[in-house]
Amino acid sequence: MEPVVRLATSDDLDGLLRCARAFHAEDGHPLPSEGEAALAALLDANSPYGRAFILEVEGGVAGYAVLCFGYSVEFGGRDAFVDDLYVAPEWRGKNLGDRLMRVLEELARESGCHALHLEVFTGNRMAGWYKSLGFESRGNLMSKRFG
Repeated sequence: MEPVVRLATSDDLDGLLRCARAFHAEDGHPLPSEGEAALAALLDANSPYGRAFILEVEGGVAGYAVLCFGYSVEFGGRDAFVDDLYVAPEWRGKNLGDRLMRVLEELARESGCHALHLEVFTGNRMAGWYKSLGFESRGNLMSKRFG
């Protein structure tokens, strides 16, 4: 079965939270209950704040990503922020993160965003991957301008 990236729905909440807890634990900061509630709020298809996506592999949840919308004078209007992007350890190295990121960028562009941002702390092993996707370093923030 081909991996699929799709919008998360309320039926995905358990798998989404399981992945979010694993991601935050791996990143060194447990996901608080407020974070869980914020993630659940993104499952509303009409949420003005952003969207959550599920990565399905072999019928199970293998990862997730969150895109949050914002507005930037510097970037000329609407922008978006990759808040979370996670692929379970057993599925890494198979270009599934690329697939997630392509979906986030596509939604950002379709939503009229002028830029996509993400936060990368010094020493983050993924910084080189983000650069390969066109993001430019701005300190702890990396940005990719559209157009």
